[in-house]
Amino acid sequence: MKTAMLTSILFLFATGLLALTGYGTSAPVVNDTVDPSLSLLAPNGGEAWYIGDTNYITWTASDTNLSPNSVYLWYSMNGGTNYIPLAEAIANSGSYPWEMPSTQSYNARVRIKVSDNFGNFTQKASASTFTITYALPQAPTGVNINTSNGIDAVISWQPVTQTINNTPITPDGYIVLYNESPYEQDEHFYYYLWDVTSGTSFTHGGVMRRRGEMFYRVVAYKDYDGRMADILSAARANPESKLSLTDIKQALVSAAIGGEK
Repeated sequence: MKTAMLTSILFLFATGLLALTGYGTSAPVVNDTVDPSLSLLAPNGGEAWYIGDTNYITWTASDTNLSPNSVYLWYSMNGGTNYIPLAEAIANSGSYPWEMPSTQSYNARVRIKVSDNFGNFTQKASASTFTITYALPQAPTGVNINTSNGIDAVISWQPVTQTINNTPITPDGYIVLYNESPYEQDEHFYYYLWDVTSGTSFTHGGVMRRRGEMFYRVVAYKDYDGRMADILSAARANPESKLSLTDIKQALVSAAIGGEK
């Protein structure tokens, strides 16, 4: 009886050993809890990007377990209050070609998100706003001042036919500004002469009788949204107030006003 019991116990023990040797050892599981590293390079604030152009959103992103198609992009036209999807689940190539939308904005932002295989993610938005606007007219060239009659100053220039991106354009008009001081050449010392012209000359009537010298700038402009007309109309309604080139640009919030000569 004792012999039988011992044999049975040994048999069970041997069976137990066999059962134990049937289990393998799993590899250690690594749980990644670290968010990816991400930097948005451009646009990151202050840029002026032009409607119709293609510009590149650029970034750097890194993570040991970064997903293959882990990048998502959005853009905002109102400073980040609302975002519009731009690209989903794209490769972490570091750049994305973006054809500019057809609507102007002076408060645009871009947002980017990257994620890894463990669900960790990082988001970044432009540090400050940038501008999406129309390409500006080039500066007028060949500016000349004729005072041969001793009374008037006739300012003339060559017509502008190209934008600063060398695409065709026909300006809506030209603004002539004057400056009475030879020592102050900043924009806020150049004042609007109360009229615009679609031609390539402007007469400052009787100025030679009042001033010994005068300095001029000519600005080409394209009034895409009608704001320039409103600004100049308001200025003409208040002729006692001087409107400087700086005032005009601030009112337009860096809108489509071209270079000046």
